Amino acid sequence: MKEFHPDRHASSAEEEKAHTASMATDVTRAYSVIGDPLSRALHLLELRGAAIGESDSSIVDNNLLLEIMEVREEVDHASSDNELRPILQSCKKRQSEICQELVNAFREERLDDAKFETAKLQYWNRVEETIVEKISSVN
Repeated sequence: MKEFHPDRHASSAEEEKAHTASMATDVTRAYSVIGDPLSRALHLLELRGAAIGESDSSIVDNNLLLEIMEVREEVDHASSDNELRPILQSCKKRQSEICQELVNAFREERLDDAKFETAKLQYWNRVEETIVEKISSVN
């Protein structure tokens, strides 16, 4: 990444500056995709021609939806950090387990399983965002 930093090309021709700036942007974008498990999974599915689309609404099952609904109710009823933090820890644990399942599914080229796990991760990421927002507002 250092080789594409704009400061290293301050005295270069405008065309080269534009090229290195574009490369730096691409590297930064790529790093953000691979650094986030959900973004990485979505990208890997897309690369394999199995992107999750609007028509894939039936990927998740009712058990997952029920579990998510119950956790969201817990979050809604929680009124302090002490009540929210264990829910957050549980959520992070689920995300970690899902990520491991994703690794296995991609390694074994089980794209339907990878799509299912990615959809689950999307739900759990939203739950985490909700918890973090509520923790911030409680403080």
